[in-house]
Amino acid sequence: MQENGKLKFTEKLAFGLGELPGTMNSLLGAFLSMFYTDRIGMAAAAVGTLFFISRLFDGITDLIAGNIIDHTHTKWGKARPWLLWMAVPTGLAAALIFMIPVNASETVKLIYAFITYNLFTSIMYTLVGVAKNSLMPLMTQNGMERGKLAMFSLIFGLGGTILAMSVTIPFVMKVSGGNPVDVTAWRVVFCIYGVIVTLGMLGSFLMSKEHVKSVNEVVEKKETSLSFKDALKNFFSNKYFIFAIFVNVVVNFSVQINSGCQTYFYRYVMEDDMLTTTLNLWSLIPTIIGIVFLSGPSLKFFGKKKSVYVGAGGQIIGYAVRGAAAITMNVPMLIVGTVICGLTTGPLSVPVNILASDAVDYGEYLTNKRIEGTGTAVVSFAQKLSTGLASGCVGWILGLTGFVANQAQSEAVRSGITFMFSWLPLILLALVLIVYTIVYKYDKEEVEVLDELQRRKNAVK
Repeated sequence: MQENGKLKFTEKLAFGLGELPGTMNSLLGAFLSMFYTDRIGMAAAAVGTLFFISRLFDGITDLIAGNIIDHTHTKWGKARPWLLWMAVPTGLAAALIFMIPVNASETVKLIYAFITYNLFTSIMYTLVGVAKNSLMPLMTQNGMERGKLAMFSLIFGLGGTILAMSVTIPFVMKVSGGNPVDVTAWRVVFCIYGVIVTLGMLGSFLMSKEHVKSVNEVVEKKETSLSFKDALKNFFSNKYFIFAIFVNVVVNFSVQINSGCQTYFYRYVMEDDMLTTTLNLWSLIPTIIGIVFLSGPSLKFFGKKKSVYVGAGGQIIGYAVRGAAAITMNVPMLIVGTVICGLTTGPLSVPVNILASDAVDYGEYLTNKRIEGTGTAVVSFAQKLSTGLASGCVGWILGLTGFVANQAQSEAVRSGITFMFSWLPLILLALVLIVYTIVYKYDKEEVEVLDELQRRKNAVK
């Protein structure tokens, strides 16, 4: 590691590659609901309930995973070895989801879907997701370097998701010979995606390194771990962990509800399946530009808090334009709104992705104890609950408004889909702006926190 907590390019790349399981998870959120309803013939409301119950179970395993990571001590570190150990199982678990028997009874389909979906999300992805998120506070305490790690994570996570969403339907069409409902083609495509996830995790393990030592490690010359109960007490006494939960939940829900209804929106509101590809391609370049070229300057010149103002404010404008485009069936306007949302993704998402790592430092400032695993796990637990709720809401709203697969939809269904696609995310991001204004003060406290932690370490030298 270089001076002042600076990291090598390969380490930042490794952190980005570690987000590929999250990319797969986002793809499942975007395509799996429609795969189950329109390809397998499962009821939309049942699918929504399946996702929500699964996320409750998933959240519990997050807390277990965080405790496991906090008690992992190997020559490779605490979090990093899990990227190696879980690489192959994670890729296999993702592929198994799509092997659901097409001609089975509704009950058998639901059981298979529940088991395989949770094998990936609640076990494999939980361990690697918490491990990867725990890596940020273990790799550096430099705020700008954490911003760069978040940037690489977003490039592979959000950027990778948009790219994969853009190519998935054309890929399926290519494999199936032009038949988008061919279940075998979907299986082949997601098997290939599973291999990519496995290779990415192996690359992340090989190129990453844990550099940060706690005050106790420096002073007492040994690694110490809190009990799960004490770690939770540490978490809930830390105002910035609570803040990180709230903001991550709300922002994640806004993203997931939009993503989960996207395919329905393009198919049943805009009446063009291929807009899934077209609009995601229009989103890809602006999103990458926003992450790579706008997030860094935004953090540097405005700070973390005002960067969120820039990002969330821009997203609100973009969602409003997309909502107006849905009302008028105006594709060019939809493109404009999509581009605006893409450009402002970086200034919003990068500082939000840093919140949990900053809270780890603040917690050590208060207690001399670091809880990278449990801390990021609780935030992840809350995020997954919001993802499950978002996925559930898609199915529930479709069911309540009278959705019938593969048919022209009523005005109530179209309005419900449009609300999920544009107006609800807009409302949630406005709430984020209000709460940031009232609560967040770490921009002004960070220097004092890090200087005090370093002073404690230097006291024994």
